[in-house]
Amino acid sequence: MEDAIDRLGPGQPSVLDTERGGPENDSMLPSRKLLLATACAAGLLPGEPLRAQQEKAPDVASPGLDFSVLAPPQLEVARQVLKSSFCYCGCPHTLDGCLREHASCHHARRMASLVLRMARRSMTEVAIEKVLTDYYASFDSHKRARLDVKAFGPPLGSANAKVAIVEFSDFSCPYCQALRPELERFVQENEGRVKLYYKPFPIASHPRAMEAALAVEWARDKGLFWKMHDRLFENASAFSDDDLARQAAASGGDPEDLRKALEEGRNRTRIAASQGEARKAGLEGTPTLYLNGRRLNVPVPAGEMRDILLFTLEDEEEWMGHGGWARD
Repeated sequence: MEDAIDRLGPGQPSVLDTERGGPENDSMLPSRKLLLATACAAGLLPGEPLRAQQEKAPDVASPGLDFSVLAPPQLEVARQVLKSSFCYCGCPHTLDGCLREHASCHHARRMASLVLRMARRSMTEVAIEKVLTDYYASFDSHKRARLDVKAFGPPLGSANAKVAIVEFSDFSCPYCQALRPELERFVQENEGRVKLYYKPFPIASHPRAMEAALAVEWARDKGLFWKMHDRLFENASAFSDDDLARQAAASGGDPEDLRKALEEGRNRTRIAASQGEARKAGLEGTPTLYLNGRRLNVPVPAGEMRDILLFTLEDEEEWMGHGGWARD
């Protein structure tokens, strides 16, 4: 799954790629000017030491970093990003410098691993730097969306988990279908750490997407949400009224009441509110994930989703536990 998204319109960037535009948030990711000023004050810029440092190749012996997986063009892109991007720990070093001179900094290794992951997908230097900027800026409380989940329970996973993933999804979307098993497996593997809420975002151009959303919201009201949710994803090409009635019965509900709900458009207002909230939060397509209101915008294929979810869950837990990034 290359883009991992069903786009709302032509020319839109992937929601799991980067959102174009928007100022960098200085409270989360120090601006390059500030970092350069700090580096100058520390005697690192201008002058030969930093330039000489940047000419060196990345340290392939850095713990947890395997540069051998990159083809030569990908390696060159990674090298340039490591030399030009500053570590989010706040030190006056580029990533390359932090890996060499600040060995105790686990932040540099984590950020560099993200660079390698994107370089391996043959992303450009500019695209990678944009993802890094957006990703680390997204932790700022001002960047987080306020998402209402009161009417969209119960969550999958422990209700007491401190990290809530909100997924905006469409049962007819092939990318949502591909993500679903990876996402649910991730929640199961991290029981007690994370919980998952499903919110509907049926895309208007998808035949019967609204009817499927109406059916699952009917099931939510009957206490049958996750049973119906699973059956709809497992039968994603069968959304006629008869099909949905059969799934309602198989989930333990009254198929005739489901037919009536479809006819009445019951819960259409709830679905429209979910869609409006998603658009306000920056959604550009399905699926889109938010962790405690923070939009996940790192481009990954579905098969690598659990890896990046674990990566960002660990970051979220660090952020919550320290009120920001922990000091090395």
